[in-house]
Amino acid sequence: PWPKSRDYVPYANAPYKSLTVEKAVQNWIQYEGNVFRFPGGGTQFPQGADAYINELASVIPLDNGMVRTALDTGCGVASWGAYLFKKNVIAMSIAPRDSHEAQVQFALERGVPAIIGVLGTIMLPFPSGSFDMAHCSRCLIPWGANGENNYDVS
Repeated sequence: PWPKSRDYVPYANAPYKSLTVEKAVQNWIQYEGNVFRFPGGGTQFPQGADAYINELASVIPLDNGMVRTALDTGCGVASWGAYLFKKNVIAMSIAPRDSHEAQVQFALERGVPAIIGVLGTIMLPFPSGSFDMAHCSRCLIPWGANGENNYDVS
């Protein structure tokens, strides 16, 4: 099982209490005592991250080893990536702006690889074939812009 850091992070490791206020209605993160708690749901996953991932697994082969790496754009506090570990999938979480420093720190504290990075419009900042799948939940990337279907991340 993944360490408790998936669900709890000590406040001293990432003192960003403002995110609990800013994102309070989204239920991403809660401050309790001396720890931050990650409910694993929020507005992105109203039934919880596990239920969302299981729904994805009904159409994407997440359990048979075909998907081992995933790119998560607009990652929030990386709940999707943290819960994917159960499926033996490692996600790289990308927060799009410098103002998302707290989100990246929470992802890293939870054990999920994460960076701040703007995705280019021509190519990704990773070598071709780095990821088996890409995930973009409410991140406003126009994947179908200009009449193209940009589903192939390679």
